[in-house]
Amino acid sequence: MRKIAADYIFPIAQSPIAKGIIILDENNVVVDIINPETMDYDIQDVKKYKGFICPGFINTHCHLELSYLKNRILENTGLHNFIMEVQRLKKENEEVIQEAIVLADKEMYNNGIKAVGDISNSNHSFSIKKNSNIVYHTFIEVFGSDPDYADAIFSKALKLVKQYSVNDSISIVPHSPYAVSKELFNKIKLLAKENKSILCMHNQENNDENNFFIDNTGNIEKRMKQLGIKNSSFNATGLNSLPSVAEYLPKENPLLLVHNTVSNANDIAFAENYFKNPWWCFCPKSNIYIENKLPNLPFFLNNQNNTTIGTDSLASNKTLSVLEELKTIQFNIPSIELNTLFKWGTYNGAVFLNLQDTLGTIEKNKKPGINLIEKVDLLNIKLSEKSSIRVLA
Repeated sequence: MRKIAADYIFPIAQSPIAKGIIILDENNVVVDIINPETMDYDIQDVKKYKGFICPGFINTHCHLELSYLKNRILENTGLHNFIMEVQRLKKENEEVIQEAIVLADKEMYNNGIKAVGDISNSNHSFSIKKNSNIVYHTFIEVFGSDPDYADAIFSKALKLVKQYSVNDSISIVPHSPYAVSKELFNKIKLLAKENKSILCMHNQENNDENNFFIDNTGNIEKRMKQLGIKNSSFNATGLNSLPSVAEYLPKENPLLLVHNTVSNANDIAFAENYFKNPWWCFCPKSNIYIENKLPNLPFFLNNQNNTTIGTDSLASNKTLSVLEELKTIQFNIPSIELNTLFKWGTYNGAVFLNLQDTLGTIEKNKKPGINLIEKVDLLNIKLSEKSSIRVLA
């Protein structure tokens, strides 16, 4: 048995415990959590740490396949230029891609991440996921705004699903509202309803996306022409992007909307009213890297139970660390309580990925992983600029 304590334990399933003690068995399964204020006996051989303890983190949005692009794309050039650079740098040999994926997987594990929702456009990451210490849900992401190619694109995605031998945790999902034809959307929708899949979609990363649907202006139309993409069947709706495509997504399935950089109160209200199980994922360091802009997070504070955290890829981030994402949010919106931030980075993501029975909270009989956050602001119960992570279990 291991007995560990810290200045504060954040079990997430209950309120933070000052000087709390966690007892783990030899397999790092939680045997008990003890509040010293209610304890009428002494516990011996407790290893005491300075800082906060929380469960293992859940990263609900990553692109392992793009890890080879670390430090290769300039910051703050905007989404249009970022996408064009990804396309330009796309051709890389398999060995370089594989080496980068291995390092990225290890980086996430060393940063206390226990589960990841990962975007795949190919099978590059499949073998690494199979042997990883991290639990993965893979989202096979499809692009295709030309309806003539909907069948071929969807067939390719189905072949990738058949190749996937990591686990049965896999979904076919649209990249974004503007990158998928109605015909392709409908194929995704039918399969998702049949399999009761969890879904994700990049949403409202910048104003170009909304402008494209409102009146077909902005950089998206320009980018499609530059990339030789046909979009002849598209008609502007006069609406923002999400309400423009909502009918092509299943209402009942859990849907993770990722980034939401320019989502406003009306967009949030629409999603919450239209979909039965909407989720929001924020990747603040990636938003700053690409657009130098953060989502209007105060708009989302009424949706704390369905807010999750992602790192995006090393193409648009210098680290794959949920802790660094939480620090970025706290420094920009210090009014958000630390327990809420930890919940976003742990339990909420576990619920979305259907892993809440084993991960996300420090509770008896669970093996959630134990993260020690050091160099913290104990007086205000906050993270500090220097806060770092040590994985204890």
